[in-house]
Amino acid sequence: MLWLRPRRPAGAWYVTLAMAVALTGFSFLAAPWGWFGLGVRYAMAALFISALIASIRRPPYEEAQTEGSPLLVLVKVLITLLFGAVAVGVLTAHAVPAGAVDLAFPLRGGAYLVQHGGSDSAANIHSSQGSQRYAVDLVELNGAGMRARGIYPRDLSRYEIFGENVFSPCSGTVVNVVDGLPDNQPGAIDAKQPLGNRVAIRCGDVEVTLAHLQRGSVAVRKGSAIASGSAIGKVGSSGDASEPHLHIHAERNGVAVPARFDGRWLVRNAIVRR
Repeated sequence: MLWLRPRRPAGAWYVTLAMAVALTGFSFLAAPWGWFGLGVRYAMAALFISALIASIRRPPYEEAQTEGSPLLVLVKVLITLLFGAVAVGVLTAHAVPAGAVDLAFPLRGGAYLVQHGGSDSAANIHSSQGSQRYAVDLVELNGAGMRARGIYPRDLSRYEIFGENVFSPCSGTVVNVVDGLPDNQPGAIDAKQPLGNRVAIRCGDVEVTLAHLQRGSVAVRKGSAIASGSAIGKVGSSGDASEPHLHIHAERNGVAVPARFDGRWLVRNAIVRR
């Protein structure tokens, strides 16, 4: 619509431009790009710029031509408000809450995409959960910029992150270990054990939990001391994981604590290369 809309009449152009900005911003910031590939993400941004340039260059309408029906304008405004609000929410999620702790990134040897993370519900599905409010969910990208070979394959081995080694993000004491729960196929979850196989580490006055680990992969015992960077298990699909990914969150006395990883505050669609 922006591509075909000239700059005159100005009112209709600004309404269409606002809608295009909202939709592009929503898509670029909030869409699950691990599903479709990072190349598509940047292609969409390029298409928006191309449409804007084409619109600016297009000759104006004849004076007799109307700017469109009031209903169409209203629809465009509503779309702008709806998708624009989500885009702004993702931008807001980049604000680092006070009291953030510093942790080491728990994965190595790949490019990792943040599926959920940040300080706003638009970017983080965990934002309404008390102890997990600032949790981060991570997947790994393959050479095509996708998290799996396929959109939503049933075979767990087709997910790039499945079976990847997980390392302790801090030095401390292991205070909780769960292993032996099955790895679910995509779409199936274990609501009774939402975190699945997991390891919780007491790091100072903060407890850090790494969850959805692969069955039988946990390499530490409760009560043992652990150094930052030590192997603790492998990424799986246990618990309420709808697909293989690594979940990590920090809490203090049951209250969520924000965490930076290697100095970075991770928000939805951020990429970490290790």
